[in-house]
Amino acid sequence: MTVNKTAQKNQNLLFPNHKSLLKDTNHEFIGLFDDFAFDEVLQYTKLTIKQRMKVTLAALVTMECVNEYKMMLHAALSIGVTPIEAKEIVYRAVPYVGLGKVFDFSQVTNDILLERSMF
Repeated sequence: MTVNKTAQKNQNLLFPNHKSLLKDTNHEFIGLFDDFAFDEVLQYTKLTIKQRMKVTLAALVTMECVNEYKMMLHAALSIGVTPIEAKEIVYRAVPYVGLGKVFDFSQVTNDILLERSMF
């Protein structure tokens, strides 16, 4: 399955030069996912890309998806989410999901900000 042009354009905005390992091993699945996440869902939103990325980061924290959070944090920072906003998203999750669950995300956020010289 080939990803449609709109989905590919939106994905490239967030992840320029990204090579998905799933495209090699799970071609059908990733094609369906990319079309859904980077085109179909976006047709029904009035949020800006920056707002969408902040919501995505918060959702990933609550679901404890550390690896996906790492990828999305890089993308969010690249499109204008500030380091303070990224950290605030993590801090605001503590009362809802607990400090133990949020601690890893705080460390990942700090590591990525250091890596990108944004700290």
